[in-house]
Amino acid sequence: MTQIEVKIFATGSIVIGTLVWILSFLFGSFDVLSLESLKYINLGATLAGIFWFSYFKWAWKYDYIRKLLYRPNLNGTWLGAFESDWRDENGQVNPPKRFVLVIRQHWFTISVRAFTKMQKTESYVETLMLDNNRGTKLLAYLFSEKRSRTGDHGPRQGAAELDLVETEVNKLLEGHFWTQAGTRGYIKVKQISNSDHIDSFDQAERKWSKNSCWESISSRNC
Repeated sequence: MTQIEVKIFATGSIVIGTLVWILSFLFGSFDVLSLESLKYINLGATLAGIFWFSYFKWAWKYDYIRKLLYRPNLNGTWLGAFESDWRDENGQVNPPKRFVLVIRQHWFTISVRAFTKMQKTESYVETLMLDNNRGTKLLAYLFSEKRSRTGDHGPRQGAAELDLVETEVNKLLEGHFWTQAGTRGYIKVKQISNSDHIDSFDQAERKWSKNSCWESISSRNC
């Protein structure tokens, strides 16, 4: 948590606890300096804890509620395409290909899996960088790549930096990636579902078979 988030967390806890005690004092009958008063202080602290537990567990995913401690909800499956400067044995660069990104996110953690026809990757270091002053919303992660079919190389590691673009129509993630083999590329995907977490590229193609589902600049409806 950032310093601002810690301040909001602490202030919110104090406000909740204070409100519980004041309401209990107004509608109850106890002395300020008494064990009964201490009981309501403890009740306020307990209710504050329940509130924050609920917030970090579920409530932050909802649009209006998560403005309290802002995190964009990236959960779900994202479809689109990627381009790479990798060349085959004939020196030819492959055209853009379909790309699937699957994000599992909690308030404190996030993990990323990606699928193409030939490869799958899993993140092992992730960060979501948010800077209101600069307007930055960036998902960055390190990944390990494996071939899902017979190919010309073994496992690789790499990194990706994807900017989040939120529009009235959809959410987009777009940016560059690099691998230890020296290849570079560009990814652009849109959030097609905020609840489905698919497990393979073939599953994604079966579930979203229309070409419009893979066009990252089009509507989410497909």
